[in-house]
Amino acid sequence: MVKVVVISGQLYSDIDVLACAIAYSELLSKKGKESYAVLPGPLNKSVTNSVKSWGLNFQKVPPDGEKKFVIVDMSNPEYIAEFVDENKVIEVFDHHEGFADYWRGKIGKKSRIEMIGACATLIWEEYKKAGLDKDISKVSANLLYTAIASNTLNFNADITNVRDRHAFIELEKYIDLPDNWVEKYFKDQDKLVFNNPKEVISNDLRRGDIYIAQVEMWESSGFIKSHKSEIRKVMDGFGNPNWFVTAPSISEGKNSLFTRNLNIRQILEKAIGAKFEGDIGTTKKLWLRKEIMREIENFKKRNNLNLLIT
Repeated sequence: MVKVVVISGQLYSDIDVLACAIAYSELLSKKGKESYAVLPGPLNKSVTNSVKSWGLNFQKVPPDGEKKFVIVDMSNPEYIAEFVDENKVIEVFDHHEGFADYWRGKIGKKSRIEMIGACATLIWEEYKKAGLDKDISKVSANLLYTAIASNTLNFNADITNVRDRHAFIELEKYIDLPDNWVEKYFKDQDKLVFNNPKEVISNDLRRGDIYIAQVEMWESSGFIKSHKSEIRKVMDGFGNPNWFVTAPSISEGKNSLFTRNLNIRQILEKAIGAKFEGDIGTTKKLWLRKEIMREIENFKKRNNLNLLIT
């Protein structure tokens, strides 16, 4: 039997990647396929210690033998896990812009790239299409539920779709989590951030002409102010002077921003209306990194700027 490997990027795995890979691998297994969730990169801080305690079923290297691949929460070929043969990709699930036409040309309707809040929502919809929603395990339900809350910034991000809300509500029937889980989940991330800011930033970095680190927290303004020197050292260490850190603060309903680059600061002020005092900025609402990237791209097009984000 051909093995099906559910995979994402090479560098790291966040809660949405983890949830999608494990839950979709489980769904394929329920359909009678030999399936494996394979995540080669480290788990970033969005996978908290509480989540890690759930008995997560994944491996870091693919199994031997003939394989086909399903890619989740990723569609940029440049960042897909190194061992993936694109000619053997049979499905793609993603909620990021940019590569829908590329994959549609390769695998047609098996490319499901849609701009919604969480890729986890797409995976839950696959359970429903298969009529297996009632058979989902507690672990997979917990993961998808948590990933939707995380990727929508607890439903405060503009990219949040009504489908995300529906999926979240539907999954409540199958989870095994405390009533205050979402708040606890984000506060657990705060502890990880304060204990090891260097690792947290390094494991959630989007590289391109602008390097963008994202640190989702329950309350982020204190972290940025108290750890400026550490953050700067980490970001400068990547060798690209065009960088900023964005830290969505769920309880405050805004982002804290940090950059030492005047050009980046001016772009953020004009593209998303950020207000800066020195090198620390704030926004009027919550922004996901990909939403900020989209607005920067739109700003560049309007002003014929050559600085690109990939």
